[in-house]
Amino acid sequence: MKKIRVFILLPLLVMQGAVLFGAGGKEAKAGADKIIKFASCNLKAYEDSTKVLAEEVAKLGYTLEYTFLADNTQLNEAVERGEYFANYHQHTPYMNEFNREHKAHLAAAFKVFTDRSGLYTAKNYKTLDDLPDGARIVIPADAGNNFRAFTILIEAGLLRLKDGVNEEGASQADIIYNPKNLKFIEVDYTMLSRTLEDADAGFLYATVAFDSGIDPAKILAAEPERFQAADIIAVRQENLNSEKTAVLKKAFYTDAVKKSLRDSFGGIEVLIPEW
Repeated sequence: MKKIRVFILLPLLVMQGAVLFGAGGKEAKAGADKIIKFASCNLKAYEDSTKVLAEEVAKLGYTLEYTFLADNTQLNEAVERGEYFANYHQHTPYMNEFNREHKAHLAAAFKVFTDRSGLYTAKNYKTLDDLPDGARIVIPADAGNNFRAFTILIEAGLLRLKDGVNEEGASQADIIYNPKNLKFIEVDYTMLSRTLEDADAGFLYATVAFDSGIDPAKILAAEPERFQAADIIAVRQENLNSEKTAVLKKAFYTDAVKKSLRDSFGGIEVLIPEW
């Protein structure tokens, strides 16, 4: 009889163990589904708001696991490969250019803020008209941004492009009218503020101007509103309508995150929130 009992009980124990293991596996999977892996750039405003975002996400029953990276390409590649669910560092034109160059599948989940841009100077010029002939203008080297300095000068009547050229795809080769003989120096976006001292003017975002000790309100000329691109939270296209994306948006669009963006600049509203 003992042998029979052992024979009967062993399957029961195995079955019970399987049930317990299965339950534990489901719990672990459920926990993983509540984790949002998030990659942000390592600039102060992004870091500050990401930390507050994590607190707001936690209130919604999720955990934001975040990391800070300096390289824009790495930030996008990490989401494209699925290592992170979302990233926070770019506007839509930059993302679209990355998608074209890398055959990627990123999409704008929602807008977060506008970092107003324009032409700034570290010298004593007050307007664009004060720029000397042959003035050196530093502009971003990437195709998603360098045309934006041209649009400012076109609006001011200081540049004209070939007929039929799309402003968003314009390059120096497309300039046919440049009465001040302006010289454009293309540099990596991260180097713009460092090179401004050696130039007459340069294209900067308000945040970069602030970090460089320049009052964002004192610009030679602002970029036309139609080209002011809002920063976004980017995800892969198939995640646009996911619950995690909805959680991120709800957590971001809070007074706490808005306050953190303002506090990053000493209480000045350098960035313009989308909510």
